Amino acid sequence: MSRSLIIVLSFFMGLSTVNAVDFDGLMKSGNKYYEQGHFTKAIEEYEKILTADGNSPTLHYNLGCAYFNQQVYGKAILHFEKARQLNPRDQDILHNLEYSKLFLKDHLELPKPMPLVAWFSKARLILSYAELKNWETVFFILLIIGIVLYRIYRDSPFAKRLLLGVTIVGVLFLLTAGWLVDRSISGKNKHAILLVSEANISSAPVPGSSTLFVIHAGTGAEILDATDTWYEIRLPDGKTGWVLHEAVGIY
Repeated sequence: MSRSLIIVLSFFMGLSTVNAVDFDGLMKSGNKYYEQGHFTKAIEEYEKILTADGNSPTLHYNLGCAYFNQQVYGKAILHFEKARQLNPRDQDILHNLEYSKLFLKDHLELPKPMPLVAWFSKARLILSYAELKNWETVFFILLIIGIVLYRIYRDSPFAKRLLLGVTIVGVLFLLTAGWLVDRSISGKNKHAILLVSEANISSAPVPGSSTLFVIHAGTGAEILDATDTWYEIRLPDGKTGWVLHEAVGIY
């Protein structure tokens, strides 16, 4: 290898080292600031990880806790929601998310869903998208192995057991695949959390349009449509209107 090539390779290796982000170091630093009660500094360290494309339920959970302690409930709820998407069964995340909502100004009066509907809504989210993909892969591999074994041993005494096992795995694979499709479709439905203290919800995505109603920090909504600068949102109680991009966080 020529000396000039070694120098070039060393230069680029040096760049990658300089640009590398110490996620663990930043997390430990943020945690230390958090334990000392320096929540602003903790947030700065955690946000550096996000800026460098770091993403984990622990990171969003820590950010949610830090913002909650600063009484910035909109950002706290946003990060708890993101943590819940990544780890939907974590009880600390679920508890803090619901507890944070108690501090919101907007308390929408919603009819209680039927028990079966409520149970189904929770069951749909019990596994994360990544977990569903992993289970689908496992069931697919088991299904292929089972089919091959059945073809080899279909004249053996335990062929019926093999066929039963293949059938069960096949059903589980189809259920998981359908669940994954449902999650993929629902995952395309983005939601917004209001981050500013108060926002006028407009009747149209035009400056100066009439105000339909006012919402406050932490209020969540589904995004129905978008322009370059506006989102059309729908609140849980069915109200719709337009809000500026910079007023909300998306998850």
